[in-house]
Amino acid sequence: MDFYLTATAIFLLFLLSFANGANDVSKSIATLAGAGVASMSKAVNWGVLWTLVGALSGMLWGGAIVKNLSQSFYAADTEMNLNVALAVAIAPIIWVFLSTYLKLPVSTTHSLVGAFIGTGLFAYGVDGIVWQKVGVKIVLPLLVSPFASIFLAIIGYKFIRRMTAKLPSGQYRLLGFKFRINEDILHWFTSGLLTFARGLNDTPKLIAVILPIIMLKPEQLGGMYYVIGAVSMSLGAWLIGKRITIILAEKVTKMDHHQGFAANLIASFLVIGASRFGLPVSTTHVSTSAIIGVGIAGKSKLDMKVIMSMLGAWIITVPGAGLIAGAGYYIICLF
Repeated sequence: MDFYLTATAIFLLFLLSFANGANDVSKSIATLAGAGVASMSKAVNWGVLWTLVGALSGMLWGGAIVKNLSQSFYAADTEMNLNVALAVAIAPIIWVFLSTYLKLPVSTTHSLVGAFIGTGLFAYGVDGIVWQKVGVKIVLPLLVSPFASIFLAIIGYKFIRRMTAKLPSGQYRLLGFKFRINEDILHWFTSGLLTFARGLNDTPKLIAVILPIIMLKPEQLGGMYYVIGAVSMSLGAWLIGKRITIILAEKVTKMDHHQGFAANLIASFLVIGASRFGLPVSTTHVSTSAIIGVGIAGKSKLDMKVIMSMLGAWIITVPGAGLIAGAGYYIICLF
């Protein structure tokens, strides 16, 4: 394998994972800070820890997502050359960094989809993209999951609240260690679980982008790329993760600890379930939609101005990343 191609792939994976961590860690820890369960810094540190664990777990469970994303866009007779691969990788890096700078919680997954489609249209034309497969395996899960999250949050919030109210609280001892059971402890748990799920679902998607550069098939991947993705994603979360977390924790709606716990539990269920079946869902959309859903169910005031700005960012992510990818492909081909 060419050393320079490998170095390029590792560099792009680092940037893409760093950008992902900076923007996406907020989706799983915002409820901790928003509900007053943890300070912002403690919430971010908790997110960094479970991002690392979840991303590394992709070595065991992420193969289906890598295969699905890397083999679902282009027709069999197209040639996935280096120019295409570079354009696909660079576009989401630019888009997610720009969105983070503007304090917009966007979907890295949607930016990847836009990059694949935008580059494909410039490189191969309309017929070079397998639209039916893209629609069923990629677009459909991305479109359905936010609505499923809102629906489950609305109907499940009161049930979850009743169930947690029946939990025995107090101090317990196990193997010589003292611990307490209450809803705040469970909230920490579901936040960690959702962060774990996000790392598990996102890392394989980011690795799938750089596969054509290193000229490997999904089954040939080594653990090194998961380690690089995990470390750089965690670094982005640690250094910049607070920027977007503030928006989701304080601007969308005011949450109590019941709502925060319920939102995380529902989002975790959806993201882990999607990962199990190799479906690339957007943790951004799932977790934010769950926050909106529990806000509706709990009759909390929603800041529609903030929600509409996020919705606008979601809508333009696919075409925006696609245009950047197409322009990037054109520029790369000039050199």
